[in-house]
Amino acid sequence: QKHGVCHGDVTASHNGLILAYQGGWHDAADVSQQTIQSAEVTHALLQTAHTVKERNPRLYMRLMEEANWGLDFILRMRFGDGYRATGATIRRWTDGWIGNMDDCEARVHNRSFDNFVMAGVEAYAGIMFAKEDEALAWKCVEAAKEDYEFAATRFSRIGLEEPYTKEHTASASLSQYYGAAGWAASVLYKATKDEAYVDYLVEYIDKLLMCQETDNEKLPIHGFFYRDESKKTIVHFSHQSRDHIFVQALHEACTAVTKHSDRQKWETSMRLYGQYLQALAEYTAPYGMLPAGIFSETEVEDYETFQLIHPKVDYEREKPNYLEQLRQGISLGNGYYLKCFPVWFSYRGNSALHLSMGKAAALVGNYFGDDALIQVGKEQLYWTLGKNPFGQSLIYGAGTFYGQQYTALLGETVGEIPVGVQTLANEDIPYFPQANIATYREVWTTPAGRWLWIAADVL
Repeated sequence: QKHGVCHGDVTASHNGLILAYQGGWHDAADVSQQTIQSAEVTHALLQTAHTVKERNPRLYMRLMEEANWGLDFILRMRFGDGYRATGATIRRWTDGWIGNMDDCEARVHNRSFDNFVMAGVEAYAGIMFAKEDEALAWKCVEAAKEDYEFAATRFSRIGLEEPYTKEHTASASLSQYYGAAGWAASVLYKATKDEAYVDYLVEYIDKLLMCQETDNEKLPIHGFFYRDESKKTIVHFSHQSRDHIFVQALHEACTAVTKHSDRQKWETSMRLYGQYLQALAEYTAPYGMLPAGIFSETEVEDYETFQLIHPKVDYEREKPNYLEQLRQGISLGNGYYLKCFPVWFSYRGNSALHLSMGKAAALVGNYFGDDALIQVGKEQLYWTLGKNPFGQSLIYGAGTFYGQQYTALLGETVGEIPVGVQTLANEDIPYFPQANIATYREVWTTPAGRWLWIAADVL
């Protein structure tokens, strides 16, 4: 417990109802909060608890206790009709009295991507708490079933949501929707054995596979995913990252319906993505940090996607810098480049990016018993612990050489991890100055959750 009860006067309103937007974990040093980030941290805690249950029962119980804290917040933020309180940009301590000048209004949305992710987390929590707290487990599964139905109904009607740039999920591609929907359906099938979820997972995984690069003759590396079936724009991240979601969906489907006729097809997709990650890893050796991926010069003309991935940035002004950042990477020919760090402007720091990719590597490695891929996952942990060009641990309190981090309103906490290593201007090499400022040195729960996600698979 970092501090006592806070922000009781941050409220969310919907359809005549008001709830207090408090609980879970502040997602950054500015004491802001986003519900989906607490949900993903909760999932990471639960997966880590599952891994250590037999070998360390005390740690298991502590992890379950902390996950329960996050789960309480996730469930309380639901309005029960598809809408939920999704986030608040706070940046101040408040006095807890509702009705005066320091109050803050939380955002409320009904977005299918968020509901798919929430359904998967809730269903997994139901499985994990089945023997620990039967009533809580039932509540989690019921919430998951409802949230999945809200998401599937809305997605079939609307498809890709209109962007709302204050939420980190705004940049989610259609392929990520497919991944989230397929993953959540697979977890729900494990939790309920309802065959309707098999139909869902097959439908969405099939659509996901249509977005994967398999045979472009202009490229020496394949296996990554595009934003949709048109295969015009490659999936990229510049701050928040969910690069794991594709493999997470495939892995969950393969383990949920082990005798399904499409399983071999799903496994082939996973293998291809694993080969992609291994190919990337060769470009940063002897350091193990996974590069940001493959980029195309044609992407700079995609105005809509540019605005999603790079909010608060002037498109026309930054187009030349976009191309310059690409050309600082490694040319693969035909206008394609491999970049160690993403194209980025307003947000810099890559902890979430390489750790999300590390989660994917660990999942594929474990599924196929591939020690080389498991090692790729481990290397992402090692990078944060000091196996980087600076010889500096990015985890406060871990090791003997770690720097101060930007904690703004919270103070230093042992175990905190910042947004991550950045680059200088348009370069594509690591840059991590000692100036204690946001965003690269700002404390953020996302990389801590991603770190645990990998640890759950490689411990």
